[in-house]
Amino acid sequence: FFIISFYYMTNTTNKSSVGGAKQFDVFFSKIKELINSGILTPGDRLPAERKLALDFGVGRTHVREALHKLEFYGIIKTLPQSGSVIVGLDITTLDGLISDVLKIQNYDFYSLVETRFVLEVNAIKLCAERWNEQDMETLEKAHDNYVKYFDTPERVSHDFAFHRAIAESCHNPVFKAMLLIITPDILNIYNKERFCLPSKTLVEEHKNMLDAIKNRDGELAAQIMEKHLQGMIDFANSKIN
Repeated sequence: FFIISFYYMTNTTNKSSVGGAKQFDVFFSKIKELINSGILTPGDRLPAERKLALDFGVGRTHVREALHKLEFYGIIKTLPQSGSVIVGLDITTLDGLISDVLKIQNYDFYSLVETRFVLEVNAIKLCAERWNEQDMETLEKAHDNYVKYFDTPERVSHDFAFHRAIAESCHNPVFKAMLLIITPDILNIYNKERFCLPSKTLVEEHKNMLDAIKNRDGELAAQIMEKHLQGMIDFANSKIN
């Protein structure tokens, strides 16, 4: 694969510097071109971050963040001692996934947050109605991990893991897919702005949501979720006012 990738990069990559705001787009576009041309196929291994940054003409930090996002969306996976590998999806599916990622880059933060609010309030109602035993095991494990890592930098990712488990347990794949599309950009801003700092109130709200789901009380679960996400809405409002 390295021979193939070097051929592509040598013959098609413009190595002029690119503004930080556009580097994500550049990286994803290059990966998309590789897939469309048939040079990059499922199972192929990507070069190291340093090499990707050099050949694609983007910053290494942007490459690292882009790789994390590609893995989050299920476009690549990281294997021990093997690096990043393109997943075994068909080319059309991979191309469509990356196109969706490129489109989402242009949405404003408030729109992303507002969409998450609407999705999650409705997803938790369905979750309370539809969960099965396996779903509950996943939900409880996600909650336990959030509590365990509450005072660490991993808190935000485990917070989302709990919310993602709710979306999965509503058994509507569209809800889950939409949340997967919008959440990485929201989390990126949260981390940069140090939003969602440790709060025992958030832990209590997670626990109350879990209890309402267990009791199959969708209305109560939705009310708790609305209250839980209100801070996110207020934060997004503060960014545009």
